[in-house]
Amino acid sequence: MTAAVAFMLAVLAAAVVPSVRPTGLFRDFEAFYCAGESVRLGADPYLAEPLGACERRPKPEPIIAGTAGLAMPAPVPPFALLPFRVLSLLPFVPAIALWLLVITAGVAVSVWAVYRFTGLPWPAIALGFALSDGYASLCLGQIAPLAIAAIALAGWLLSEKRDVSAACAAACSMIEPHIGLPACAALFLYRSRARLPLAAIAAGLVLASIAATNLATTIEYVRAVVPAHALSEIANEKQFSLTYFLHRVGVNDELALHAGELWYAGMLAIGLAVSGRIARRTNAAAIVTIPPALAVLGGPFVHIAQIAAALPAAFLLYAYGPPRLRRATGIAIAALAIPWIQFANIGTISIPVSAFVVALLVLTFVDERPPVALAAGAATVGLFTWAIALVKPLMDPSAILAAHYDPHALAEASWTLFVRTIGTGNATAFDLVKLPTIAALCAVAYVTLVEANAASGTLTHVALGGKEAAPSRRTSDA
Repeated sequence: MTAAVAFMLAVLAAAVVPSVRPTGLFRDFEAFYCAGESVRLGADPYLAEPLGACERRPKPEPIIAGTAGLAMPAPVPPFALLPFRVLSLLPFVPAIALWLLVITAGVAVSVWAVYRFTGLPWPAIALGFALSDGYASLCLGQIAPLAIAAIALAGWLLSEKRDVSAACAAACSMIEPHIGLPACAALFLYRSRARLPLAAIAAGLVLASIAATNLATTIEYVRAVVPAHALSEIANEKQFSLTYFLHRVGVNDELALHAGELWYAGMLAIGLAVSGRIARRTNAAAIVTIPPALAVLGGPFVHIAQIAAALPAAFLLYAYGPPRLRRATGIAIAALAIPWIQFANIGTISIPVSAFVVALLVLTFVDERPPVALAAGAATVGLFTWAIALVKPLMDPSAILAAHYDPHALAEASWTLFVRTIGTGNATAFDLVKLPTIAALCAVAYVTLVEANAASGTLTHVALGGKEAAPSRRTSDA
C-alpha cells in the first residue's frame, strides 16, 4: 500500500510540475510507427525516406517531432513491423495510447509469470519490473517488454510442462531477435516436443516478413540493416556492449565489433550449455530465462530496454539458487530494477522513485534492517546526482545532419552521424551510471555459473521437467 501511494504521488507530481517530467517521449515508438506506415504504403521501411518525413511530422506537446536531417531507424525484422502497420492506420496519439496499454499488459504478464514459477512475493517482483521494464519503456514506447513477457511466459509454461505452448510464447520474443534467439535456441535444444512448433513458427515468420514487405527487403534486413545498425551503435554512449567498451578504450571499430559478436556467440553457447543443467536442479523455466540473461551481458547491441531480460533469471536464481549467494542475487535484482542510464531523459521525478524502489527491494531481498535500505536509497540519489552534475550541454546537430542527409540511404547512415555528433558528448556520465547495471549482470552470470557447477553433481535420475524437478531452496534468510 505504501508503495502504491508513493507511486501515485510521483505520477501526480509529474502531472503538476512539467520540469520533472521525462523528455524525448515516445521516440522509439515514433520510429516503429513510421516504419509500420512505410510497410503499409509499400515503401522500404529501412530507408531514410519516407521514414524520416513521417518522424518529423508536427506532434502535440509534450511529444517532440523528429530531428531535422535524421531518420531514426527501426532495426527489427519485417514481421515485427506488422503490428505497427496496423497501428499506423490510427493517428499518432491514439496509436500511442493503444501501444502503452500493450506495453503495460506485457509488464503485467512478466510479473505474473515470474511469480508463478518462483513463488516470490508478487509486489516485490512488480517493483523489480516497474521502472526498468515498465516506466523506461513506456517513456520511449519500446518493444522490449513484449519480448521479455514472452520469455517469462514461456518459462512458466515450461514449469507446467506445456512445451508446445512454451514454444509459441518463446517465438513471440523474436520481436527482439538478439534476446529472443537464446531462449528459442535453448528450448529447441532441450525440449523435443517444442522443436516442430518452433521450426514451423520460424518458417511462418520468414513468410510473414516476405508478405509484409517483399523478398528483397527481407534479404536487405539480414544482409544490410543488421550490420549497418551494429556499426552505427559502436560509439553510442548508452550502449552496454563489449563493442562500445573496446571502442571507448581506443580499439579499432571493426575489431571491436567482431569482438562483440564473438562475445555474444560465446555467451549464447554458455547459456545453452548451462540452462538445461540448472533446469534439472531448480525449475524448467531456467531453460528459457538463463540464456537471455547471459546474452545481454556485453552483447553487440544492448540498450537499457533489453537489460530487463535478465530479471526473470535473476528472480529464478534468487528463489532456487545457492543460499550463500542469495544476498548477491538480491542486490543484482535491486540494481537491474533501475534504468540508471536513462537519468537524462526519464525526468527528475524518477530519482526519488528509484531510491524508494531500491530501498524496498533491498528490504525484501537483501537485508531487513531499515538503515541498510535507507543507505541504499541514499546511494541511489547520490549516483544520479553525481551523473547529472557531469552532464554537459550538447550542440544542435540539425545543420550537420541536414548537410549530409541522403534520403535513399539506409536510416542508419543519418543515425551514425547523429551518434558520432552528439551521442558521445557525455560518455563519462553515462559510463558512471552503467556501473550498477553491469555489476548486476556480472553477478547474475556468476551465480548462474555457480549453480551450473553445483548442478553437475545432481543425480542423473532427476527429470528435466516442472516444479517438482528439484525442491525450492528458498528460505526466509538471505
